[in-house]
Amino acid sequence: MAFRSTILGILICLLAAVAVAQTSATPDTRDIVDRMLRAQQENKARVRPFTVKRGYLLMDKQDQQKAHVVANITVLPPNSKQYNIESSSGGMGEKVLRDVLSKETETPRDAQRQELSLGNYDFQLLGEETLDGRRCFLLSMNPRREEKDLLRGKLWIDAESYNIRRVEGTPAKNPSWWLHDLHILMSFTEVDGMWLRTFTHAVANVRFKGKYVMESRDLEYRFTQQTASRSRHNPAILAGSAINP
Repeated sequence: MAFRSTILGILICLLAAVAVAQTSATPDTRDIVDRMLRAQQENKARVRPFTVKRGYLLMDKQDQQKAHVVANITVLPPNSKQYNIESSSGGMGEKVLRDVLSKETETPRDAQRQELSLGNYDFQLLGEETLDGRRCFLLSMNPRREEKDLLRGKLWIDAESYNIRRVEGTPAKNPSWWLHDLHILMSFTEVDGMWLRTFTHAVANVRFKGKYVMESRDLEYRFTQQTASRSRHNPAILAGSAINP
């Protein structure tokens, strides 16, 4: 009887282990992408009016600051963005950052051709990685067209929420004769129930000038009366930490 009880106990443990393995098994690429797209749609529905204070920094190959801009950007869903510049410095480098800010806040003429979707990209599951303490699915992203607004690279998808935590890659088409070897990293974070891009790191070689680095980082969020007027600082800034590219 004791022997039979032992065997039964082992079988129960094995069945439990199999059940756990099945529930934690990695879904296939299409399932991951479908859940990611659903999470994106849900996030769009949760976006409400807010203002973000964002800092822009331009550095040269010696990591010396060339220009700095701080702007307040007001987001009015679904597609409107307005901004005013709080402070700036840096001559020609300042103009570059102002152009970046203007590009970020303009309404895309054809937003569907730029978004992460099955119409614009082929995806392939590469494996899993831990990012900021979170289990993530690592996918390759290959543009279906050679366009400057599409990236060839990788994305990290949270294995629990299916939100995109990081995107990293190079444009499918060089955006300018002046730039080459452009590499972009974007990180995303939850902010008051909304999933937002909060950090961008871009490196490029500029013809006749050498390597330049541009970073933008969200510093503070302010919410309108519609969202219980309050301010919230980026916790990464308060902690004195940066997202490592």
